[in-house]
Amino acid sequence: MSAPDGDVLSQWPAIEELALTRSKGLPVHDLLRNSKPSAYDSELDTLKLIVRADKLNKADAESLRSCVGKACYQVLGFQPRLEVSTSSNGAPRVNVSVSGDVRNLSSTSGTDSDFLTARKIPAGSDFGHFVVGPSNQLAAASATAVAENPGKSYNPLFLHGGVGLGKTHLLNAIAQKLLPNMPKIRMISCEEFVNRFVGALKNGNIEAFRHELRDSDALLIDDIHFLAGKEQTQEEFFHTFNHLYQLGKQIVLTSDSLPRDIPNLEDRLISRFHWGLAVKIEPPCTETRMAIVRKKADLRGIDVPNEVVQFLADNIVTNVRELEGAVVQIAALSSMSGQPITLQLAHDALRHLVKSKPTPARIATDDIIDVVCEHYNVRMNDLLSQRRTKNLAFPRHVAMFLTKELTQLTLTEIGSFFGGRDHSTVLHAINKIKGLRLKDTELRNELERFELQLRRPVS
Repeated sequence: MSAPDGDVLSQWPAIEELALTRSKGLPVHDLLRNSKPSAYDSELDTLKLIVRADKLNKADAESLRSCVGKACYQVLGFQPRLEVSTSSNGAPRVNVSVSGDVRNLSSTSGTDSDFLTARKIPAGSDFGHFVVGPSNQLAAASATAVAENPGKSYNPLFLHGGVGLGKTHLLNAIAQKLLPNMPKIRMISCEEFVNRFVGALKNGNIEAFRHELRDSDALLIDDIHFLAGKEQTQEEFFHTFNHLYQLGKQIVLTSDSLPRDIPNLEDRLISRFHWGLAVKIEPPCTETRMAIVRKKADLRGIDVPNEVVQFLADNIVTNVRELEGAVVQIAALSSMSGQPITLQLAHDALRHLVKSKPTPARIATDDIIDVVCEHYNVRMNDLLSQRRTKNLAFPRHVAMFLTKELTQLTLTEIGSFFGGRDHSTVLHAINKIKGLRLKDTELRNELERFELQLRRPVS
């Protein structure tokens, strides 16, 4: 089975989303992030992919075949042959077919003079497509400020948080906003920065490497924590940072943790990373996750019923990228099967994500109380007693709220369990926590963590 060239290439953003989701935690994940399709040959049913890498071993090639192939099948309804070209400077160097055996790869020499120019911004990676909520509001606002007033608002801007929460999206959005007025935007992953630095040392091109960096209008580096333990590379980056900072050039860095929490990072770099603004991106709350689902559905022109939106928001709670991928999978299954998007279809499409999670009815009230008591350092007997001291009242309200959210007990049954309280007392406690959750980010994050812990399967 094949499709017109344009149809396949236009679907690459969806294919890429699914492939990235499948490759999470695998070495091939970064290769996928630095890949782009160059052509699709409908006669040979071959998708040609360019990977920005010096070389590609057999294991990586097989991982690419698996991740991209399965993603193609879900989006396109068929699995084309995959032909990969490796490239370190924008020009394909080595062709590798990964539908069969992989040939030995050899590197070729070439100039690296253009490796830091801003890569093509992925479709939809702008500020308009970034869903803002309480968990990322400060990060979005600071990124916008930097894009509108580079080198002056927050320099450097250091965005940190877990995988799939939108750090790279904001990095791309900043670059896109800056590009019309700043042609020398240098945007690169830290891993590629390290690899290029080592290559420049090996090939005697270190001065060209430095010039390319230090001639930047702005420098944006993704996953700066990859500098950990690399002393010589840290030395080089230190001097580059100083040069750009003294010239008032904007620097934006992303990381999975705060500078001080990056292991084996020099103190002088930690200090400089804190010269500007460090902002954490938290996992999105339920309302934000629902908004993300609706946004992604609207972009694809599909109608997702409210119960499906709620289902996705309830079951994919920590990773925005997985949430986006779930929308793609549901849309693909609907398109391939000719069925409308329903709750049952969503269950079928995402069985691999949610099959191990118990339903709220299977979560025991005793487990809820154990989690709450451990977190707030109170005893179960005290929590269930009639005592109303502040140190007990708030944890009790939280436990009642979670019991209502995660079990099928009625208000009366919850009140009976919590020391014989009537249903109006329980309702007051639940409404109080609901109100606080809307304006208290710390509490909202605590509730999300409690739910994750309680839903986690017992090993």
